[in-house]
Amino acid sequence: MMKKAWILVLFLCVSGSIFAQSREDTLIYIPPVIAGRPDHAAFFQEHFAAEVSAANYTLTDSLRDSDYVFRLEVLPNIILYDDGTEEIAPFWEPQFVLRLTLIRNEDDAEIVAFSFPFTEMEEMYEYNLYLVYQAMANVPITRLGDVVDESDRWRNKWLYLRTSFDYPVVIVHQLLPTGLYYGSAIVDPENPRDRMQGLDHKVLPMPGVTLGLELQFLHWMSFEANFVLRFGDPVGETFIPAIEFQLKFPIKPARHFKLSPYILSNVRANPSQNYHAFPRLGVGGGFQFGAKGGENGAFFIDINFVYTLGEVITYNTSTQFTDPPLIYWKRYAISVGIGYKVGFGDRPPR
Repeated sequence: MMKKAWILVLFLCVSGSIFAQSREDTLIYIPPVIAGRPDHAAFFQEHFAAEVSAANYTLTDSLRDSDYVFRLEVLPNIILYDDGTEEIAPFWEPQFVLRLTLIRNEDDAEIVAFSFPFTEMEEMYEYNLYLVYQAMANVPITRLGDVVDESDRWRNKWLYLRTSFDYPVVIVHQLLPTGLYYGSAIVDPENPRDRMQGLDHKVLPMPGVTLGLELQFLHWMSFEANFVLRFGDPVGETFIPAIEFQLKFPIKPARHFKLSPYILSNVRANPSQNYHAFPRLGVGGGFQFGAKGGENGAFFIDINFVYTLGEVITYNTSTQFTDPPLIYWKRYAISVGIGYKVGFGDRPPR
């Protein structure tokens, strides 16, 4: 008895130290115990459920939701002789056998099966937890890979819904012919005073929001389509809509964050009579730094740079200075955004 106790203590200590990190992520279902005596069925059903929970595995009431099925059956202890005859074990031998079978639910594979003899239910108090650990010994090793995938699910989704608040700083630079109208002044590009006053360029904040969908069609590449809305522009428009496309290249160096450099293009539609020509096409690049924000989502910071191709042309709307009739701009934008994305549909592991 002393030898059994030492084996039990050693087994529990080793098992606990190795598998403490992953046991709680394993879902166990215990079906009704099969037994010839109702008291046996009730005893083992109750006590093995308690021991499985005490060992930090998660019990589930549904076979469909479980990872493993822990089947228990109490049988009479039958002795089988070489000549094929059999009889109940004599009274000095254990009278019953508890048969334990662990089955993996996804493919019905029998992971382990063994029996433990006993006579009185009270003697099983000493061994129930030991039997749970013995049956589950190989489960955490198999489950460990799944645990890694669980903590990695947030960045391995097929589809992400993205929303963010953005704060672009737009730099507009005017091409300054002599006599160009800007605001309430005639700009002379040769006049140092005009240039010192910043009449040939301006830095404008244009806060806004972005809503988009990202498809991660490869582990290392994804495509994102966004609807962008900005509040304000150089000629005083209130709302400036745009459609933006990003091709991202996710880098996943650690489990709780990822970095996604990307290239982008956008089309800005300025539905205003102030513009001579629209829409305008922009190109650029940036990167997005994401950190785990729940099992299926991430918080992120997005930084990018966009250059508008060609010249942005606006009409001169001044009634005081009507020459020249068109104003030409070069437009750049540096944007910082803060947002959250939630993922849908787990990608298969690599």
